[in-house]
Amino acid sequence: MNEPRATPFRRISGWFTRLWRRLRGGGSPFELGVSVAVGLFIGSLPLYGLHFPLCLLACWPFGLDVVAAYLAAQISNPWFAPFLVALEARIGGFILGRAPLGLQDVGAAQLGDLFERTLVGAPIVGFALAAIGFVLTFVVARRTRGQRPGALVLEPTLARYRQQSPGDRWYVDLKLRTDPVVPQLAALGSLGSVIDAGCGRGQLGLLLYDLGQANRLVGFDPDARKVGVATLAAGSDAAYEVSDLLRFSAAPASADSVLLIDVLHYLTPAEQQSALACTKIWLKIGGRLLVREVDARPGVRSAFTRLAERIGTAAGYNRATRPLGFRPLKELMSEMEALGFRCELGGDSAGTPFDNALIVATLGRGPD
Repeated sequence: MNEPRATPFRRISGWFTRLWRRLRGGGSPFELGVSVAVGLFIGSLPLYGLHFPLCLLACWPFGLDVVAAYLAAQISNPWFAPFLVALEARIGGFILGRAPLGLQDVGAAQLGDLFERTLVGAPIVGFALAAIGFVLTFVVARRTRGQRPGALVLEPTLARYRQQSPGDRWYVDLKLRTDPVVPQLAALGSLGSVIDAGCGRGQLGLLLYDLGQANRLVGFDPDARKVGVATLAAGSDAAYEVSDLLRFSAAPASADSVLLIDVLHYLTPAEQQSALACTKIWLKIGGRLLVREVDARPGVRSAFTRLAERIGTAAGYNRATRPLGFRPLKELMSEMEALGFRCELGGDSAGTPFDNALIVATLGRGPD
């Protein structure tokens, strides 16, 4: 029996429903926090009348909440705007080395000077408001949602970092709560003996250990400070050392799993091939190589992710001794399959503005 055709009203209603859902984005606490941060930054800019198209342009391609961003941009409403402009002008004047302006000094002749001051100060105020807005929104949204059924128990791992600096504690907390790779790895079940290559502060491997998915854990990273953080957090439960993929020495066929999470792009393509060959030596037959990388393909999300990585290394947040070697995942998977791995995609970074994906590669008895 044929179903009745949709009426024009139903078609229009369905179109608006889909549009509304698209405008609201994914809705995770992380996405909501980023959306509010974007809106606060845009709302701080003296580009009145352009705030909505700017929010749309900044949020739509990344699946963020356009509505939340635009509401946050209303920080420049008539009640608050005078105070916002005054603060931006004061900061801009300080940066430009100009004397402060009082209300009695502002006339038609000074409007150009006032605009210059505001234009210089607005991005600084906007960035500060965006950072505050992100943290507050993320914390409130996460607490409002509560502990979801089946959510990972993070507290034992977070407790390991209580003696660390506030920056390290906040970083570990944010990564474990928001990084999509955490539930992706947790869904893989037992990982056995694990080598955490490029372990950083060690939070991912230690979480797997605390969840009972790793029964033995060793790791390495070229950043001695981060290795120190990981070592203190691990105690006697894991062993970490300062090394890199091309120098680390492990017994052949000693590991059930190797983690390469956001590591390979710090190497050249030739070095990546050598590193993958090393992981094959470390793994037992049937062991798994877990690689999370940026997919260097055309697209806004991929370009944004690569730009964020480059900013992180340029700022010294992550160490890089050579230009970052981003590659398409298809190319990377082909090289892994040539080494005897069976590859499949284990998840992507949906729900975030980033374009990363997890490759789950199982070592078979392929060509040597």
